[in-house]
Amino acid sequence: MIRREFSKAVQRAALARADGRCDGVLTDGSRCPCALQAGRFHYDHIVPAALTEDASLANCQVLCRPCHAAKTVVDVGVIARVRRVRDRHAGIVDPHRRPLPGSKASPFKRLIGGGVICRHTGERLDRRGE
Repeated sequence: MIRREFSKAVQRAALARADGRCDGVLTDGSRCPCALQAGRFHYDHIVPAALTEDASLANCQVLCRPCHAAKTVVDVGVIARVRRVRDRHAGIVDPHRRPLPGSKASPFKRLIGGGVICRHTGERLDRRGE
């Protein structure tokens, strides 16, 4: 998916809508009191660009640097989780990932007595349990 940046017209409209103040929302639900200074703010996707291709005014907000940094930390985790869920749904697995020894994904099963058997054939692989 190609990242779509905001056009100049959308940036102008978002800046006018912000009215010189940050659009960020604080943890208590109030609007961030920061005044926007030239070159010290960012245009941010409300819904991250990695999740949608929407570069419209409805998905644009103007944030001060601290608000943008805080939102980015949250967005990175959300994007990673969405990608993992999409991959799992599509059956995409990491070819280098190995199952934990003794887990249900492992071809071997450890017995209570200390022995090990092959899950597929049932063959005992050591002589401890005899």
